[in-house]
Amino acid sequence: MRRKLMNNQKGVVFPMVMIVASVFIMFTILMIDQFVIDKKFYKEVEETLVADHLVHLAVNEVTAGWGEDIPKNLQGDISYPNGDVHYILTKQDARYAFIEFASSTKDNRVGRIIIQYDKELGRVVEWIEKQSV
Repeated sequence: MRRKLMNNQKGVVFPMVMIVASVFIMFTILMIDQFVIDKKFYKEVEETLVADHLVHLAVNEVTAGWGEDIPKNLQGDISYPNGDVHYILTKQDARYAFIEFASSTKDNRVGRIIIQYDKELGRVVEWIEKQSV
């Protein structure tokens, strides 16, 4: 009698295993998809930070040693291991100078800013970020 009850499962185990396995597989696929999306996002953030870092390096390098004497035709390119930065003097008056910096990374990420340099204080007083196109 006992043996007869043990074999009387009527096919319940196999559907339950299939349901549990399907849920596990769907959850695994969802997590893999989320990982791929996060990986792309963090790659974009990394490239943006590299472009911003290049601009910061160039601003520090170009403005180092300036006082009230800024060249009238200031422009040039600076090469770094992760990319290049192009800078140009856009406007200059008695107190302020506006210099535009455009960085380009090896992954073609672009960062653009304009700084406002105060000649009397001898430092950058405003940092204007421009949208990259």
